[in-house]
Amino acid sequence: MKHKRFWGRNMSEALRAVRSALGTDALIMETKNLAKDQGGGVEITAVADGAAEQENFEPVATPSTRAAHHPIDDLREEVSTLKSMLGWLAPGLAHKDKIVQMLVKHGVAPEIITQLGEAARRAGAGDDRERWYRAIAAAVPAGGAIGAEPERVALIGPAGVGKTASLIKLTIFETQRRARKVGWINLDQRGLAAGDPLAVYSSILGAQYEKAANRKELQQALERLRDCDLVLLDTPGVNPRDNGAIKDITRLFQAAPDVRRLLLLNAATNGADLSEWVASFSQVGLHGLFFTKLDESRYFGALLNTILAAALPVAYLSLGQSFAGDLELAKPEVFSSLLLTGEGFDA
Repeated sequence: MKHKRFWGRNMSEALRAVRSALGTDALIMETKNLAKDQGGGVEITAVADGAAEQENFEPVATPSTRAAHHPIDDLREEVSTLKSMLGWLAPGLAHKDKIVQMLVKHGVAPEIITQLGEAARRAGAGDDRERWYRAIAAAVPAGGAIGAEPERVALIGPAGVGKTASLIKLTIFETQRRARKVGWINLDQRGLAAGDPLAVYSSILGAQYEKAANRKELQQALERLRDCDLVLLDTPGVNPRDNGAIKDITRLFQAAPDVRRLLLLNAATNGADLSEWVASFSQVGLHGLFFTKLDESRYFGALLNTILAAALPVAYLSLGQSFAGDLELAKPEVFSSLLLTGEGFDA
C-alpha cells in the first residue's frame, strides 16, 4: 500500500478528492487541519493498492475549474460523500456497525465519529455501547450551570429561541434546588409597548423586577439587586446576521463584565446555522450554551458538533411548554443517551 496526500478547503472537499483518486477501497490514515501559514484547509493521508509510489499532494479542483452546479446537486453529493467515507474515517469499525449508523443518522460529523471511535476503543471494559456511551460523555464539556454562589446570568440569543420562557423556567428550577432570592432585569424594551409579562410573572414568583434600556440603567438595576442571590437578565432577540445589533448587546455588557452570558439555541436548528450563530454571538463574550426546544428535534448530532466546535460548557437543556419540570441540567451523559437511544431524560 502506498500513501497519498489530498487537500481540500474543508473536510468534504478533501474526502471527495480521496474518493475520486482512490475509489471506495481507500483507507484514511490521518486527517489534520492546516494552519493558515500552510495554506489552511484540511489534509488527508490515505492508502490504496496500486497508488503512486511516493506521496503526492493533490488539491481538489478550484471553483474556477469546476463546472457550475445547482446547490441541490452539491447537497446530494455532500450526503453521498459523507456516507461513503464513513468506513474510511472510522478504521476498524464495520460500515454496518449499528452505533456508527446511528451517529450518522443523527448527523454527527464524520471527523467527530472518528475521534469518538478512537476514544471508545480506549474506554476499557464493557461492550461496544458502553464504551461509546462513555466516550461521548467524556467529550461533552459540562459545568455551565448556575452554582451555589451568588451569580448574575444573562440569556442571549436569536429571537424566538425562548429566552423569556427560559428565564422563568430557570427561576423555578433554581429556587426548587436552593432557597435563594432572585432578581430579574428586562433589557428587551421593544416588547414593553405590548405589555410586560415579565412584570406579571415576577410578582407571581416573588422575583424582584427591574428594567434597563442602556448601560447606565443596567448598572443602576444591578446595584438595586445587589442583595439578590441570583440575578437573571432577559435580553432582546437578535438576528444573528445583524452585526450591528450584536455589537449593541456587546457594548451593553461592557457595563457589567461580571455578568455570565449564556447563548440560547433552538435544538431543532440545522447544524450550519448553529455554527454560524455561535460565531456571530462570540463577540459578546460567551460563557456557555443553553439548548431549548429539544422536544421539537429528533436528531441531535448538530448539537454535539456545535458544542465541540464552540468549546463552551453546556449549562441547560429545555423541552416542552411547561414552566415547571421542563428544564434539565446538561449532564454529559444526557447527550450519550440522546445519540445512542434517542432518549436522554427521565420519564
